[in-house]
Amino acid sequence: MLFHNSIKLLPFVSHFFVKQHTEGFKKRWFTMDDRRVMYFKDPLDAYARGEVFIGSKENSYTVLSGLPPNIQGYHWQFGITIVTPDRKFLFTCETEEDQKDWIAAFQTVINRPMLPQEYAVEAYFKHKP
Repeated sequence: MLFHNSIKLLPFVSHFFVKQHTEGFKKRWFTMDDRRVMYFKDPLDAYARGEVFIGSKENSYTVLSGLPPNIQGYHWQFGITIVTPDRKFLFTCETEEDQKDWIAAFQTVINRPMLPQEYAVEAYFKHKP
């Protein structure tokens, strides 16, 4: 995982589970490119199945350790909640170490003010069909 300032936070695509709208958690592979978190059904897929934009704390983006109380459980003990102005994204990792690494990566991005061109990317994500 590389950010625009070339700080290497996670060395490879890692996998964890993502909560799909009304369905349960599904295993997906994730990578992060600057403010875009992309997820894939298979680690060798050429195209992402979906993307999440991670804005800044000034724009009401936050990352929380754990999942909402109604979802928390023994099987999902290493959860991550990303709060955006429009919705919450729920993820769960297989290990506590993965959870800590991803939270640190998300927090690094959220703590960084957005550049003017990133507002255009955020707008695209909000109006994506």
